[in-house]
Amino acid sequence: MNLVRVDNEALPSDEVLPRPRLDGRIVGGYEVNITDAPHQISLQTSGGHICGGSIIAPRWVLTAAHCTEGKTAEKLKVRIGSSEASSGGQLLRVKQIVQHEKFNYSNVDYDFSLLHLEKEIQYSDNKKAIKLPDEKDQFMDGDICYVTGWGNTQNASESRQWLRQAEVPLFNHELCSEKYKQFGGVTDRMVCAGYLEGGKDACQGDSGGPLITKDGVLVGVVSWGYGCARPEYPGVYSRVQFARDWIRQHSEV
Repeated sequence: MNLVRVDNEALPSDEVLPRPRLDGRIVGGYEVNITDAPHQISLQTSGGHICGGSIIAPRWVLTAAHCTEGKTAEKLKVRIGSSEASSGGQLLRVKQIVQHEKFNYSNVDYDFSLLHLEKEIQYSDNKKAIKLPDEKDQFMDGDICYVTGWGNTQNASESRQWLRQAEVPLFNHELCSEKYKQFGGVTDRMVCAGYLEGGKDACQGDSGGPLITKDGVLVGVVSWGYGCARPEYPGVYSRVQFARDWIRQHSEV
C-alpha cells in the first residue's frame, strides 16, 4: 500500500481511485491524554504503528479493513493504555482478524475489520470500551465529533507520536458524495466529517481510528479522503451504524 492517498494538485482526466489513510497526521488538532480517549488503540506490526482502532469489548477491537488487508493475525499487535504509539501501556497479540467479507479496496467500501485479542483487556481509566451506536440512533449534519490518532504532525520537533484529537462536524452525505463524485462518490456504508473550508482532518496514519460523538458514541472509523484537510473535501469514515449487525454477528458485542 505505497499509494496512500489521492493528493494531486490537479486531478487526471482518467479515473482516480480513493486512497485509504495511512502514514500521516491529525491536522488542526491538539494533544490529548489516553485517559481522554481510553478506547483508542495503536495497531502495530514489527515496524511499529500502522493504524488506529477502538476497543469495543474486553477482547475485541474495531479498525479499518484496509489496515488488515493482506496481513496475518500473528504479525499484528495492539498497544492499549498509552498516549504514545511507540511506548507505554500494554502490547497484546491478535488472535484472529475478521475482515468484512464485502470489503472493496478499489473504492474502500465496507471498510471494517474486527480484531480478536488473545488476552482480555482489564478496563481502567486509560483502557476501556467505546459505546457502539444503536440502529435507531440519529446523527445530524453539523453534530460535532472528535477524531483521534497518532502519526507525524506538521511540526518536525514533535517526534514522539503523541495522541492527538481534532473536532470535526458531521458533513451532509449528499453534498459529500457530490464533492467526491469524480472518485465514485460515497456509499451508504460511509459517513463524512469535516469543514467545507478545510483545516481540520484525520489523515493517513489515523486509519481505523475512532470518530466519536460528544456523547461518546462511535459513529465512524477513519477510512479515506482526498488530500489532507483540503477545502471542499471532508474526511470519509466507515459508518459504524451500518455494520452494527455484522459486529454483533462476529463478536457478540
